[in-house]
Amino acid sequence: MTDYLNTYRRYACDIDRVNEEARRSPNGFVASAERIFRNDLHMIVDQICREPVNRHVVLLSGPSSSGKTTTSMRLADEFRNQGFDTKIISMDNFYLGKDKVDILPDGKPDFESVNALDIPPIKQCIHQLLTVGECEIPKYDFKHSRPSGESFPVKLSKNSAIIMEGIHALNPIFSEGVSDSGVTKIYVSVKQGIKDNEEYVLTNRDIRFIRRLVRDYSFRKVDPQYMLSMWDTVVDGEKKYIRPFRYKSDFTVNSLLIYEPCVMKKTAMSLFERIPADDPGRVFIDRLYAALERFEEIDPELVPTNSLLREFIGGGCYSY
Repeated sequence: MTDYLNTYRRYACDIDRVNEEARRSPNGFVASAERIFRNDLHMIVDQICREPVNRHVVLLSGPSSSGKTTTSMRLADEFRNQGFDTKIISMDNFYLGKDKVDILPDGKPDFESVNALDIPPIKQCIHQLLTVGECEIPKYDFKHSRPSGESFPVKLSKNSAIIMEGIHALNPIFSEGVSDSGVTKIYVSVKQGIKDNEEYVLTNRDIRFIRRLVRDYSFRKVDPQYMLSMWDTVVDGEKKYIRPFRYKSDFTVNSLLIYEPCVMKKTAMSLFERIPADDPGRVFIDRLYAALERFEEIDPELVPTNSLLREFIGGGCYSY
């Protein structure tokens, strides 16, 4: 696809302005940020739909806690609003299983590597969806970390779109030999941090860490100390397998919702307190604690049910 918009919306990310808006009009502040995100997705889908093809395949990637899942669902809603039959496929269904992936130096399976995926079937599916409009998608058994042996069919009509979402979706290994016509690549991530003058209060990676900490504890019962211990491995995997391909996207989505530290602070700070004082990551946690203390608090009830932030705090209208 032609590179229409490999740019992204930028906020004026100053903590004083954030706090001023949070105090003055929290409802309006939340609504404004949500409107910006919605308009960006609408513009992207509008551009994609101008391509003169019957079927669209969207490859969507981003690092951990970038909001890929909700972005996929919101994009699907936009496609449907324009009359396109739309489906979402998670590339996680193509994992090989823990017994067939590379092993890290610490002895753990490297699920962050592209080699953890069964690459040929993914390429075949993309090709078949573009050419004949149908393919078989395997089902992965996440409980036992292996393929289930089952599959389900995906069939596209004319005027349809399929969104394939996964951390490796932009890796060119999946689009080699596939016509660019009908294929769109989207990269989504938190693209900005929040500053006090020229100094960062929270970096973009800090914001993603806070998102993941809150989500993993609330919905996956992951202990905060364990999640902290895994974060460096997650970041290393992103550097190796995701970031090198972000400039190959046709569109970049900034998933930052500028008000989110105001909503996340109370829950995140309570989780920080669960991490022992002698933990090697305590300096990092103390810095984040002090940073979140500086934000005005906003009631999570003000967050819309279709907000990307609901992927991390719960209470949303989408199933995850």
